[in-house]
Amino acid sequence: MGKTMALSSEMKNVKNARVEIKTSAELKEVLREAASAAGLDLSAFILSAALERAENVLDNQRRRQLSEQSWKEVNALIAEPAAPTLALQALMQRNKDGRKA
Repeated sequence: MGKTMALSSEMKNVKNARVEIKTSAELKEVLREAASAAGLDLSAFILSAALERAENVLDNQRRRQLSEQSWKEVNALIAEPAAPTLALQALMQRNKDGRKA
């Protein structure tokens, strides 16, 4: 969350883009109450929450990317699958009803 705090102070200096959202009056009141409890104005509260969520989504996405070496290892495993075990061979010889073929 330190990253969010650092970005928040940078954002206070330069505000040249606008984001608009529509919501119900009830939801807006809930957000306003939460913002007040956090000691923030509504815009800062929403932006802070959205930025934190965005960072989490991007961090998750980045962790799913493989290094070049890991990608090569995955491809090698796919290209040369392991030989079936004895248990798997026995299972493959059974009929759908579970009896030996």
